Amino acid sequence: MNGVAQYRSCENYDTTVKGAKVYVDYINKRLKILDYQNSSENVITEIINFAEEKGLGKIIFNCRSWFLQTFRDRGFVVEGIIKGFFQGEHAYCVSYFIDPGRKSTLSKAKGDYILSQCLSESKQNYPPGKYNHRIRQADAGDIPEMIKLFAKVFKTYPSPIFNRDYLGKVMLEQALYKVAEEDGEIISVASADMDKLNLNAEITDCATFPEHRGKGIMRHLISAIETDLLKKGFCTVYSLSRAVNPGINKTLSRLEYKYGGRLVNNCHICGGFEDMNIWVKKLENKQK
Repeated sequence: MNGVAQYRSCENYDTTVKGAKVYVDYINKRLKILDYQNSSENVITEIINFAEEKGLGKIIFNCRSWFLQTFRDRGFVVEGIIKGFFQGEHAYCVSYFIDPGRKSTLSKAKGDYILSQCLSESKQNYPPGKYNHRIRQADAGDIPEMIKLFAKVFKTYPSPIFNRDYLGKVMLEQALYKVAEEDGEIISVASADMDKLNLNAEITDCATFPEHRGKGIMRHLISAIETDLLKKGFCTVYSLSRAVNPGINKTLSRLEYKYGGRLVNNCHICGGFEDMNIWVKKLENKQK
């Protein structure tokens, strides 16, 4: 996730390998290539060796089309596509599995079943619900309540959302957070991690208290975030959702996000490594 890449924890860090910018992500036991301008297979080999030395299990990269074959030749596989990621140009989500155990997952059948349900429902019309909650933009004063919600929903998470300093930093610099509140209490939250250079945003940090689920609150939250992103000039919005979680996958499908592939054992969330479905949407002003 972009938030992980931007926050500098005491363990994770940025560095360069032969001129390529990379992020060493110990939380998720992976290396993320942030910027790559050299088409040499030798540089990719150096990156792989570096990740192996650090004991990481996977390398991920949102790759432009002209680098794709070079990465494939070096053993990377395409796990998905984020259409429109680079100001309209597609990004290919390529991965290299250092740890053979990261290549496969026991939850594939469950993930496939949930996905098939989402895709079969995607063309249905869902009228706006009647809401008892209020949607608003979050501010620093909401952080303690947000952490309480995150701690209730997630046993572990790929980025440090349980850390007050982290939330304050990303809220100030790069993330648009919105909350739903009822009777003065926050019951749901979602955010957009904004890539202002490439005009894309990742919908992430989605959480709702269990007793308030099934009411369409997250759909309402994400729609409100999309409206703000469109006003800011963003072209593409996407999300990486837990493949085994039917709720968020159905929400995104009903909001007309398109399935873009699955990242196997991509991050550590809710107590272990999980597969993440890619969902992508082109932002358009439908009132035109």
